[in-house]
Amino acid sequence: MLFETLLRDKDLPALMKPGISPDYLIYGAGAIGSVLGGFLHKIGRRVTYAGRGEHFRVFSEKGLRITGIWGEHNVPAQEVRIHSLPVPKKQFSIILLCVKSKDTEAAAHLAGPLLKEDGIMVSMQNGLNNWEAIARQVGDDRTVGARVIFGAEILEPGHARVTVNADDVLLGEPFLPVNRRLLQALQEDLSLSGIPSRIVRRDDIWAAIWGKVLYNCSLNPLGALLEVAYGKLGENAETRGIIKVIIEEIFLVMRAKGVKVPYQDADEYYRYLMERQLPPTAGHRASMLQDILLGRQTEIDALNGAISQYARDYGISTPYNDLLTALIKFKEKKKAFSSIPD
Repeated sequence: MLFETLLRDKDLPALMKPGISPDYLIYGAGAIGSVLGGFLHKIGRRVTYAGRGEHFRVFSEKGLRITGIWGEHNVPAQEVRIHSLPVPKKQFSIILLCVKSKDTEAAAHLAGPLLKEDGIMVSMQNGLNNWEAIARQVGDDRTVGARVIFGAEILEPGHARVTVNADDVLLGEPFLPVNRRLLQALQEDLSLSGIPSRIVRRDDIWAAIWGKVLYNCSLNPLGALLEVAYGKLGENAETRGIIKVIIEEIFLVMRAKGVKVPYQDADEYYRYLMERQLPPTAGHRASMLQDILLGRQTEIDALNGAISQYARDYGISTPYNDLLTALIKFKEKKKAFSSIPD
C-alpha cells in the first residue's frame, strides 16, 4: 500500500521551494522511514510511502504523528493519498530504501522499476551488504549509501518517536558517481527539515558504515538478549568486557578485508564507544529487541552474522560474534519453543 503526502503550493513558504524538487518514495516506512518522510513533508516536499501493516492503516485513517528529541510534527490524514500496489506507472527521482537488511534484495528488485532513469536509490539501513544488493538491481551509478545513526521507534501504530541522535546522517557514492544534483538536493532537504546530514567521499562513507557496524554489533544483540537500554551495558564490568572482545574480533575481520576506519585499533574504538557514542544513546533500546518483541526476524545476519561469515571466509575465529548470532536466532524463535520452561 502506498501513502502519498500532498501539499498545495500556496501553503509553502518561499524558502521551502528549492531549485530542484525531487519526488520521494519511502520504501519500507517503519520507524526510520516514517521519520524521514514526515520531516520531508514538514518542509513541503512531495513524499510517497510504500509499506503495509497496522501502522499504515492507522496512518491512512488518522495521519502520522512524530515526537521525540527533534520536536513534534504531524502529517494530517487529509494530506495522505492511498494507492494499492503495484504503483501506477509513476516513477520517483529519489527512493529511500528503509526496509530491514534481510529484505533488501527483494525490495530493491520491486522498487527498481519505480526509479527514474537518472534517479538514485539510497540505503537508509543497518548492516552490511545492502549497498551491493541495491547496486545489483539498479546499477552502481544509481546507488547511494547512507550512514543513519539516529534512533526511532513506533510507540503505537501511527506514532513514531525519535529517541536518540549520535551523529549526522552521512551520504556518499559507494561505487560510481551518481546524479549529483539529486544527491545534493537530498542532503539539503534533510538538513532543512531538521535532520542533520552531509555528503562525504567514497572512502569516508565506507568507513562510516563499518563504524556503524562496530557500534551496532557491540550493543544491539547484547541489548536485545539482556533486554536493557544501551547505557546499562556500559555501566556493567561484565558486559563491557564482552563488548571489548566483540570489537577485537571485528577488527581482525576488517584488517583481513582491508577496511579502513578512523580508529587505530580495537582499543581506540572501544574508548570512543564508551566515552563519545554511548552517553548520548544511553537510553536507546535495541532495534533487535523491538523486532523480537513484535515477533519479527532481526537483522543479526547483516551485523554479527555477517562478521562471522566474513571470518569463516578468511579462516578467522570469532567465537563471541558467533555466539551472539546463535543466541539471537534462538530468541527470534522462542515462541516456537513455548513448551520449554523459562
